Amino acid sequence: MERIFEIKAYLTLVPLFFFFLKTSLAEDILIADFEQGDYGSWGVSGEAFGAGPARGVLPDQPYISGFLGGRLTNSHHGGPQAKGVLTSPPFTIERDYINFLIAGGYHPGNRLDTRVPKDFWGDECCVNLLVDDTGLPLSFDHLNKGHHRLAVEDKVVIRTKTGSGPRPDGAFELQWATWDVRTLRGKTAQIQIVDNYDGAEGFICVDQILQSDDPRKDILHDAEVLKRANENIRQAERKAQPRRGYHYLPTVFGIGSGPTCVYHNGYYHLFHIYDPFWHPRKVIYPHSFWRHARSKDLVYWEEMDVEIWPSVDAGEFVCQAGAAVVGDDGLPMIFYTGLSSERPLVQMAAVGDGDLTNWRKVPSNPVVTDTPDNPMTHGTDCSVFQHAGRWYMVLGGKRKVGDQYKGCFSLHSSDDMIDWEFVGVPYTAETKGWEEPEMFRLGDKWVVIFEPFGPTQYFTGRFDWENYRFHPEVHSFVDFVGSEKHIPMVHGHPEYTGQFYGCTPFEGKDGRRIYMGLAPRGLSLPRVLSLRPDGKLSQRPVEALSKLRRENHTISDMELVDSSHLTQGFEGNMLEIKAAFIPGTANEFGLRLCRSEDGTRFVPISFDGQRLVVNGERIPADLMEGESVLRLHIFLDQYIMEVFANDWVVYTKGISVPATDSGIELFSNGGRTTVKNFDLWRMASIW
Repeated sequence: MERIFEIKAYLTLVPLFFFFLKTSLAEDILIADFEQGDYGSWGVSGEAFGAGPARGVLPDQPYISGFLGGRLTNSHHGGPQAKGVLTSPPFTIERDYINFLIAGGYHPGNRLDTRVPKDFWGDECCVNLLVDDTGLPLSFDHLNKGHHRLAVEDKVVIRTKTGSGPRPDGAFELQWATWDVRTLRGKTAQIQIVDNYDGAEGFICVDQILQSDDPRKDILHDAEVLKRANENIRQAERKAQPRRGYHYLPTVFGIGSGPTCVYHNGYYHLFHIYDPFWHPRKVIYPHSFWRHARSKDLVYWEEMDVEIWPSVDAGEFVCQAGAAVVGDDGLPMIFYTGLSSERPLVQMAAVGDGDLTNWRKVPSNPVVTDTPDNPMTHGTDCSVFQHAGRWYMVLGGKRKVGDQYKGCFSLHSSDDMIDWEFVGVPYTAETKGWEEPEMFRLGDKWVVIFEPFGPTQYFTGRFDWENYRFHPEVHSFVDFVGSEKHIPMVHGHPEYTGQFYGCTPFEGKDGRRIYMGLAPRGLSLPRVLSLRPDGKLSQRPVEALSKLRRENHTISDMELVDSSHLTQGFEGNMLEIKAAFIPGTANEFGLRLCRSEDGTRFVPISFDGQRLVVNGERIPADLMEGESVLRLHIFLDQYIMEVFANDWVVYTKGISVPATDSGIELFSNGGRTTVKNFDLWRMASIW
């Protein structure tokens, strides 16, 4: 655990002053200091940069400070409307970092597909690092079209940086920026300084471009990008409509995949992928951040800020799913799958404070990369757990078996959660791929949950810790939406109608295993997991949800003989229903939710003696399994419906019905059914 304590001291005890001290073992390599009267071998296009570097502030330009020496490159020649590009001669990347001073308008741009005129791109004032794509795992086409990393002639923009805008007093100050280029050492590169913006603050200033062994800026915590992200959220929230309901959903910009939750210091801390710069017409690839919310009871939620950010200065542009955990010493850590332009999927780590609100990336990132002895083609969506004093990381992926790819998961171990080693691929399934893998213990069995680009599923069984082999004994679905037509070997199930994707199962404050997932337009209700005698997972909503119950309507021991019963006076679209049916001679019985007044429209939940049918979808599960009562526990929250049947079959679905369709009807067709008990509650909103 020594490495953990070293990191903790680094986070909390070492002043930032020491972070910025230059301790290079080799002298910096100067790329440009712009002290000459012209640009020398740099290529010049357009009018913005003039004939040579400027001696400070140009006419009609705000005050500028922070440059070194007597000159700097300044694109305000000709005013803010002038455009131009400076391009360095090629050079070899020989150090771990490229440092430079930069100031100017903050114009990150959102039209990176613009190419007019030919010499310019985008609508930014920025500095770019260009390299050829030889050896990059992502091709030109993938970088340019899939993730909108721009191809410029025969090179690709691998790093970019824009100005930070004016200070509160209206002046501009050049500040150090750093690119982490460790993965690019040995490649031939060029620097491109672009001014293609003719609006307010449409200029860029650059000075002192250096190759260095040390960063000049703290790149383990990007306070600037987090501040901008959260300011954008606050601005959007001021215009947002009030929320209503009892499922968690952020005020603006929706909720992303890969939620993870951990209990610490009296709160359940939820993290999920989030795009704080979301816009319906945005064409650039969304920078995936992680947003934070917390709750004391898993019912009422307090929204927090964006906490985890993609390290764009190291080429990372997506923070994918992962896990939040708390170490033995109480130190919170977050692990996530990072995606960058120049390397395959890797696992990144960050260390947080006691409130889980202030995070720093681990200096040794990435903490897990592909190794030759791992047969998986990639590892994604990490989850982390502890067993027998060691930490383990699970990664989902696929491996080639014969001429087919099959889904699987890899296992990695560590003593300190910093240095990880690959230990094996414990199981290979018949599905074509795996995402969102989870592994945890319930009783004397191990549970493995996975999402094979279709309905979320699980195995329960034994784990051989000597040989790192998982031996499944029971297989079923976590959520049965789309399970009827699931085809295991189709990657990206074409007929999958589900909207449930799992979250990291976590331990509650009482030691119970709790599980949540993405539901339509929000997060599913939290479920307590336990193991049934037959090896299947039992799933029950947390009891704390009962505090939302309001008016109640109860029915006991009612017989329906080829008839129906309306719950008059208890209509609504925010309801909780518990019902127990004793099957009799009926061919079909159940409930009709969201019933229109004339009875022509409704959402049916029925049982035909063999299968549960929800809204027309027949669930491939024998509900009774020796039981004589069908028990339904239903949560209706406007556009979200969650159905629990006999504590193990769960169906989470989005529904679209008119707000006026709010009736509830019990029915029995073709014979007799006994409604043993029926409880209906109106539910309060958590907002």
